Formats: sequence, structure tokens, C-alpha cells
Amino acid sequence: CRAKCPPGDRGSTERQIRMRDLRVQFSSALLMTLTAAAVICAYINFQQQPWLLPDDGVVWSERDGAVTALHVMKGAAGSRAGIKAGDVVLRINSVPIDKATDVSRVLVAIKIWGTARYELRRGGVDFGTTLIVQPAPKDFAALHYQYIIGLAYLLIGLYVLFRRGSAPMARHFYVLCLASFVYSTFHFTGKLNNFDRVMYWGNVAGGLLAPTIFLHFCLVFPGVRSWFRRGRIRQAVLYLPAVLLMAVFVGFASGRVLIAVPMVEMNWILDRVWLGFLSVTYLLGGVILAWAYRRAE
Repeated sequence: CRAKCPPGDRGSTERQIRMRDLRVQFSSALLMTLTAAAVICAYINFQQQPWLLPDDGVVWSERDGAVTALHVMKGAAGSRAGIKAGDVVLRINSVPIDKATDVSRVLVAIKIWGTARYELRRGGVDFGTTLIVQPAPKDFAALHYQYIIGLAYLLIGLYVLFRRGSAPMARHFYVLCLASFVYSTFHFTGKLNNFDRVMYWGNVAGGLLAPTIFLHFCLVFPGVRSWFRRGRIRQAVLYLPAVLLMAVFVGFASGRVLIAVPMVEMNWILDRVWLGFLSVTYLLGGVILAWAYRRAE
């Protein structure tokens, strides 16, 4: 360029190169900062996982203005205390129960292995029963497996970034690995503190963004598809379903969105929608990548 370009063009080209280098350095520093923060949060979250939640073995839901037992786990504390599906809980240790979340709040105050006195109603007849609060069952083997998967994602991403950082789409691939690491290692413990909220929303955001980033990667690697090349609007539209689902989660969690479905059942529905979105997006990305692989030189 110095030999062939006119002085004006040469200076413009050098400024463009410097700006590009600055953008690369800034994006690398930002990615490393986000990575360090994610690793620290994941480590703290892993240390907190053995913390167990108090549980009565009953799925409580709001039906017709009352908190009703939707399902009673066989052999759990509620089952041994005689609670059956369809029973309405009125009070626990004299604390009125108006919402399904009130049960968890009262049990947390009682703590594990404490005694809880339930006042119930069955078929219009009020009665009481006592149970010992037990720890909620938790599959630690599956949880540890997810941490291993998340660590594998991160190590693969770091390897590609440092060995082939200048290659096309290397940073995009690393962002995919980082989002997958967050999805696999940020887990809600139920302590209901601010850090726990960060873990919950990090898990939701990672679970919605990771498959979308993967689909985006499949559409532009090893070369941008002709129908996907024009402008950034199509790329922005690609992320729209994930953004809308995130808005739905935030709406229900904040109470801004209310429908005539109990929150316990709404949570079950949202989890299934989330899983369906994740599965369809990953499968679609895999199909596109396989199609591109067969046509790549």
C-alpha cells in the first residue's frame, strides 16, 4: 500500500487498520472481562449448590382463590402426614396461606427438620396435621455433569480463540461457547438473594441466546448464505424470538404480565416452551451446518 497508494489513500487505509486493531483489542478485553466474571460467578454458585431447600413434597397451586395440592409426592413428608391431591391449605404454623409461594416462604422460615402444623380443608371439612420439613430432593450427579459440560464449552472456546483468534468467526464461536458455559453453570439455588437472581437470569439468558448464536454461526460459516447476506436487519430478526421469550419470562416474574393460570403451572409451561425453542433452534442449526459442510470446498 505504501508503494502503490497515493498519500491520501495511504493515510486513510492506515487509519482504518488502526481502528480495526483497536476494535479487536477492545472486543478481546471485553470478552476476557466477561469470561473472568462468569467463571467467578460459576465457582461461587457451585460452592452454594449443596445448600438444600426445605420441602413438604407437595406441589401447591392456586385454584379458585385457594392454594390447593396439585400433586403429592409418594413417600414424602406431606404424603406421610395424610395430605392428598385436592386438599386446600389454610394456614401453616398459624400463618395464613394466600398464594402458593407463601408455602415456600413459611417453610424456609421453619427450616429443615423443623415441625410444621398444617391447617387444611378437604371436601368442606377443616382438619389439621403435623409434618417434619425435609430437604427437597436434588440430583447432584446431573448438576455436576452440567458443570463439566460448561467447563468443556469454555475450554474449547478459549483454545479456538487463542490458537485461531484471527480466523473468520473465531470470536463469534467463542461467544457461543461463553453463552453455553453460562447456561450450563449458572443454577438457581432457591436462596432468593440478589446473587441467586443473577444466577437465575443468567441461566435463562444463556439458554435463550446460546442456541440463537449457534444458529447465527451456522448461517455465516464457512461463508455467509446469499439470502442472509444483505444488511443487518435479517441478523437482528434472527434474535427476535429469543428477545421476545426473554421479555415473557421477565413479564411473568415481575408480575407485569398476569393471566388466569397459576404461577406454578405457568412456570411449567414456560419451561416446556423454552426447551422446545432450544431443541428446534439447535436442530435447525445442525441441519444448516450439515448442508453447508457437503458444499464446502
